[in-house]
Formats: sequence, C-alpha cells, structure tokens
Amino acid sequence: MTMTHQVGTSPAITTRRRRSPERRRPQDLLFLIPFGLVLVVIVFPVVWMFYSSLRPAQEISQGITAQTVFSGLSLDSYARLFDETNFGRYLPNSIIVCGIGTVITVVVATLAGFALSRFSFRAKPLVMIILVATQLLPFVVLITPVYLFFAELRLLNSFAGLIIVYVAITTPLATLLMTGFLNSVPKTLDEAARIDGASTLTVITRVIAPLVWPGIVTVAVTAFIAMWDEFLFAQVFLTSESLKTVQVGIAGLFGEYGTDWGVVMAASVLAALPTIVLFSLLQRRLVAGMTAGAVKE
Repeated sequence: MTMTHQVGTSPAITTRRRRSPERRRPQDLLFLIPFGLVLVVIVFPVVWMFYSSLRPAQEISQGITAQTVFSGLSLDSYARLFDETNFGRYLPNSIIVCGIGTVITVVVATLAGFALSRFSFRAKPLVMIILVATQLLPFVVLITPVYLFFAELRLLNSFAGLIIVYVAITTPLATLLMTGFLNSVPKTLDEAARIDGASTLTVITRVIAPLVWPGIVTVAVTAFIAMWDEFLFAQVFLTSESLKTVQVGIAGLFGEYGTDWGVVMAASVLAALPTIVLFSLLQRRLVAGMTAGAVKE
C-alpha cells in the first residue's frame, strides 16, 4: 500500500521521466550523427561492391539513373568467375591454410600465455619486450631472409611453409592477448586443482580454458582475419596456380589491358563472406572477450 502511494503521488518524477528522452535528444544527436557518418563510410563500399557484382559488366563504369538502378541485375559475374578462373580452388586453399594456422596459433598462444601469466623467471621482462617489439617490425623486411631460409628447407610453394609464416606472424600478438586474459583468472583456482592432483595440462584444458573461452575466441578470430587478409607472403611464397590463396587469386584478376570489374566484384564479395560469417557467428563471444577485464567488481 505504501509503495502504491509513493508511486501514485509522484507526478513530478513521472513527468521528469517522460520528458527526459526529449531533453536528451539534442545530446544524443550530437553523438549519433558522427556515428551515422562513420557507419555510412564503412558500409557503403561493401554495399556498392555487392551491388556492382550483380550489375552487367558493361554497365558498371556507367552512371546509375532511377530507371536503371535495378535493371539487368543477375548472377552472371559469379558464373563467369567460376567458369573462367580458378577461384573455386582458391577458396579451399585459403580456408585450409588459415584454419590450420589459426588452430596452431591458438594452442601455442594459450600455452605461452599461461607460462607468462603463471610462472616467474628471470627472462620474463625480456620476453615481453620481444613480443611487443615484433609488432613494431614491418613484415616486408622479413620476406627476403625468410624466403632464402625456406628455400634451403624446401618449404617454398607449399602450404606448410605459408602456415609456418602465418603462425610466426600472429603468435606474438595472440600471446600478449592470451596473457591478459589469463591474468584475469585467479591463481587460487590453479592451486586448488593441483591439490586435487591435476597436472598442468589438465589445469589449462579443464579449469582455465572454460573461464577464458571468450578470450580464446577473440584470439582465434583475430588470427584468422589477419591470415585471411595477408597477401605479400602468399604472393611471394606460392607460385603454383593450384596452391594460390584468395587474395593472390583476386590480384590475378586484374589484367594489363583491361579488367572485368564484374568478376572482380564477385570475387571480392565471396572473399569477404568467410570473415563476415565467422564474425556473425562469434560476435557475442568476441565482444565478451574484448571487454573482459575492462571492469573490476
């Protein structure tokens, strides 16, 4: 009864609550307008790429009018992409290389991050500095020495060589990320599991991994996207047509005297699909991993 009286005799509060959205509207627009502009700048090229892949090839470079905006749309560019090029082989190649490389990176980064998070040793500060320093080094300067070294090991023009390079490139950042996630897990959980007789591997797989699962997803998605977008090493290391990845295959679609822009746009749409699907499926885990440790209770 008391609660009903308080609610019923508070017209000022009710009026303030009803008016508060109107009062906040100008302030909201101050933030929403720049956000909308940024969103348009990001989304428009993707929409234009997909729309151009459906237009007739001879009309892509022409202007669009209200009468021609939806005329002649078809999947002809996609059909020519698979009929006239080896793009159908490039997609599985990229998925194999990036999939295996991502799994290896996640496993190595988890184990290395656990060591940096849980163990104390004299060279630990130096190891952290080296991991950070690798992110400041442009990878283009590594191509020549790595190429010569892999030539001696007969790893050129093979998936194994490219996977090793991708794992070496993505592991330092993945290790730093995993170390941060693992630091958020109390060490008392490790000690309790060890008292019960658990080994280090059991602690990682059955105690730690379920708690830092959003972090593992974040590392996996970050590594996969970095490998999927990589072009330079794949272009230099893979010379066989049957081993080329998607990014190298798209570069080969640009001709010296002319380019079929419909085919290029169709290939670009298909190349973007795996990362879009992966992000859509794991977005909740990814956001949770990015915000993990941001708030302490």
